[in-house]
Amino acid sequence: MSADKEQEYFCDGLADELLNMLAKVEGLRVTARTSSFSFKGEKVDIATIGEKLNVESVLEGSVRKADNQVRITTQLIKVPDGYHLWSETYDRSLDDIFVIQEEIARAVVGALKIKLLAEPQARLARHQTKNMEAYNLYLLGRHYYSSGLEPDLMKAIKYFERALEVDSTYALAYAGLADAYTILGVYNILPPEDTWPNARAAAEKALVIDDGLAEAHTSLAMVKLYYEWDWPGAEREFKRALEINPNSVDAHLWYADFLSAMLR
Repeated sequence: MSADKEQEYFCDGLADELLNMLAKVEGLRVTARTSSFSFKGEKVDIATIGEKLNVESVLEGSVRKADNQVRITTQLIKVPDGYHLWSETYDRSLDDIFVIQEEIARAVVGALKIKLLAEPQARLARHQTKNMEAYNLYLLGRHYYSSGLEPDLMKAIKYFERALEVDSTYALAYAGLADAYTILGVYNILPPEDTWPNARAAAEKALVIDDGLAEAHTSLAMVKLYYEWDWPGAEREFKRALEINPNSVDAHLWYADFLSAMLR
């Protein structure tokens, strides 16, 4: 990642976006963000990382961003022998960031010899916005959202809202907004009337724009579970989220909570 702390949110967001893209590929088991990010900045050998994460391959890289230029260096390494399966360096304009993400994801899938069917290919090629300002604001929102603390969640909401002011069709920003209000609601940080209706509205807007967002289906499921007490509706949304992204940690976590509440 970048050595510049001011760019940490951008680098983390880029890695998170790539992780989410790969997690949607059927047949590819991707370690959760919390586990993989625990090694960020640590000097640990690949064999140790692979053993702790229980994976056969590790994708690592670095990002350098200056003005409107970005350099991304990535390498896919086999854990058992430490050899490279694939590596590449991208020197591009920030305007090409979405193309680079897709190229990296496709290269990783190709190196792992996973055959992509039509639907997963479409998911890899799906870009949510072409506006770099909106994307940057979205990454800032995700950066603050990841802490889970009330002040940061409120900052996340502001950044997601600013992203939507720039691009009102940015489905992921609506999904981020739904996620933030959902966490504020489920942990009773704010009154229910100030969280759950906002979470529902944002999730529904996200799904109108793009029904293939597991994040938005998960948030909607939680609204139905914790606020509306619509059990069949909640389970339907959880199952849809997991159908879209079988590796979604949030969907698995909260669906397990649902099943526990249903005594199943």
